[in-house]
Amino acid sequence: MACARELYTRRRFLRKGGTSLLATLCAPAAVVRGQPAEQVDVRAGEAPTPVLGSDGRTHLAYELQVTSHGGDLRLERVRMFDGRDLLLTYGPDELERRIMRPELPRDVRYGRLIRREPAAVLSIWLTVPDGISPPKSLRHELYGATGTAPIGEMDVTIRKAEPLVLGPPFHQGLWLAHNGPGDHRAAHWGSMLVHGRDITVPQRYAIDFLGLDRNGRGIRGALKGSTNADWLGFGVDVVAVADSLVREARDGIGDNPPFFEPPPPRTVELSDAGGNYVVLDLGRNRFVHYAHLQQGSVTVRAGQRVRRGQVLGRMGNSGNTNGAHLHFNVVNRRRLEEAEGLPYVFDAFVVRGTTTTDSAFGDAAPISPDRSQSLRRALPLNGSIVEFPPDRD
Repeated sequence: MACARELYTRRRFLRKGGTSLLATLCAPAAVVRGQPAEQVDVRAGEAPTPVLGSDGRTHLAYELQVTSHGGDLRLERVRMFDGRDLLLTYGPDELERRIMRPELPRDVRYGRLIRREPAAVLSIWLTVPDGISPPKSLRHELYGATGTAPIGEMDVTIRKAEPLVLGPPFHQGLWLAHNGPGDHRAAHWGSMLVHGRDITVPQRYAIDFLGLDRNGRGIRGALKGSTNADWLGFGVDVVAVADSLVREARDGIGDNPPFFEPPPPRTVELSDAGGNYVVLDLGRNRFVHYAHLQQGSVTVRAGQRVRRGQVLGRMGNSGNTNGAHLHFNVVNRRRLEEAEGLPYVFDAFVVRGTTTTDSAFGDAAPISPDRSQSLRRALPLNGSIVEFPPDRD
């Protein structure tokens, strides 16, 4: 499916400067239940899959696409129900932060104003209440500024399938999950591809892994004037997360110096934005992306079979990025322009706490051992510090 419009928005990898890999996102329409035709049209993207997060709780990530049938209006409230039980309400402030119009520049795209065209996209992150099972479906009610009746309603079915279970992407190290799941305004989930009236979200669950030391620092010495070798993760082996086929691999692209500002990529595809990269084909329309690998480090070629734990290359700083990290993502199609991001979990890791890039590359606080928690079949959420145990597969 070809995109009617492609969006490339420069984003800050760290607040202190730079840009990194970015894509843009869309999804098939769903049936609107009981929607007043003269008010708003509500469409749903990919049905969400319950995923255990690194906080030990179950989460659902999905989007609603909203357009107005009349004049401009502002949403005041969105409520989400499991049957009759109210699970979550977004009020004006939360909607202001969560509703976006993907075609606008990043600094003005957010806000709860709904127009006839183009559609506004509401990103929803629902944490399942403790002690209950994930719902089978969710009912949504959308409210405007006047009246007590909803101006739009939507039912979203929850997928029954389990998320994809993967092995660790590293043999060693401590890692910060940056731009990760749970942050709807991060460059991954917050970037979208527009296909006419629909959107796709190929990076909904993508993570930028940054290396840390035992004190939670991401760099040796001062950030200003640093080289790639000063960044903790640079040059660390990255490995296959499953037995698979190498669908694509590229080497030979030079590593950028830290905080280099590359030009916007021509497309969102790895061939334009990923620098040195590897794509693994796990079968059944499941593809794993490793991007920004170190020049000269890629050890595999297209068509080669690899085993879980086999070295694919080393973490680098190539392509549309400004700092050494591994961009890791799972999608359902080979081409990003046509793909949806798939949920996945790692079969085991230890959570060592949480941090931010400002802390990791500034005045990091030592990591407290008593905050550690071992998890199985979970997904690192944005800001989590994780360590993968030795792989015994």
